[in-house]
Amino acid sequence: MRFKQTTMFKRQPKDYGGSLRNTRKGRAGSRPISTKHTMHLILKSTKATGERSFLRAQNKIRIRRVVDKFAFVYGVRVISFANAWNHLHLQIKLSNRFAYAPFIRAITGAIALAVAGRRNFKIASKVVKPAELTEARQVSDIPKSAEPARASQKFWDHRPFTRIAEGYKAYLTLKDYIRMNEIEAQGWRRSDARTMVQVEKQFLGTG
Repeated sequence: MRFKQTTMFKRQPKDYGGSLRNTRKGRAGSRPISTKHTMHLILKSTKATGERSFLRAQNKIRIRRVVDKFAFVYGVRVISFANAWNHLHLQIKLSNRFAYAPFIRAITGAIALAVAGRRNFKIASKVVKPAELTEARQVSDIPKSAEPARASQKFWDHRPFTRIAEGYKAYLTLKDYIRMNEIEAQGWRRSDARTMVQVEKQFLGTG
């Protein structure tokens, strides 16, 4: 499965995760992490339908609360964010290279708990640590009885996809791209979303 939304970007060695893990090249090496540049993060679950949809009012609130909470805890700056039904786009800036791993474990675990509850799922092939579950309950109002166990079914389709956006132009392109996804999630066509982003930039004097 491919993240079609990323086709506007040229494939670079700074990409990692997502469907790239299905290729030998994509499995080689470790995930590139940058504290100098922002990173594009995509989390996708095809199980996020119906009551599990990320855009369902209750889930939408909980997901953003989870992201904001753990971004603060781990010193991660969320520059832009888009909830697009069954996947999430984030533009993040890490305060240090050791912040990524605990941040991603925390938000993937807490979001899966918030959306799937007691239903079966597996979080990024790992069980969330008790301390992280405690934080997740506080953030997402999840009852203690909803604590998950290992299950055969995964909640997330792939490991998180990340791409380092090197340079100021890439920074702005990524920010606009995520904003377009946010507008599209509201039911607008891609062409309309692109126009609206340009109008917003001109109005704010950033175009």
